[in-house]
Amino acid sequence: MYKLQIQNAETQEILREKTYKKPDLIFSLLESAEKGLECFLFDEQCKTYKGDYVSHSTFTEEDTEVYKILFQVELSDIQARVAHL
Repeated sequence: MYKLQIQNAETQEILREKTYKKPDLIFSLLESAEKGLECFLFDEQCKTYKGDYVSHSTFTEEDTEVYKILFQVELSDIQARVAHL
C-alpha cells in the first residue's frame, strides 16, 4: 500500500491523508509539483487550497510506503464543490 500525506509546510498540519493500492497518482502529483505547476489541493473538509511545492520525503510505516509532500498553501479564492458519495 501507498499513503499520501499532503502537509502545510508552515504549520506542519496534515491537510489530507489518503491510501492507495498503486503509487501512480502520488507520482503524478509529485511530478507536477516538482515542475512548479500550480497545484490545487483539498483538505479533509473539502476546502480548496492553492499550493506551491516545498519538498517531500518518504518513509515506511509497517507495510505501507508513505509519501509526505509539503506545500506552501493558501486558501483558494474559488472553492470547488465536491460531491459526497
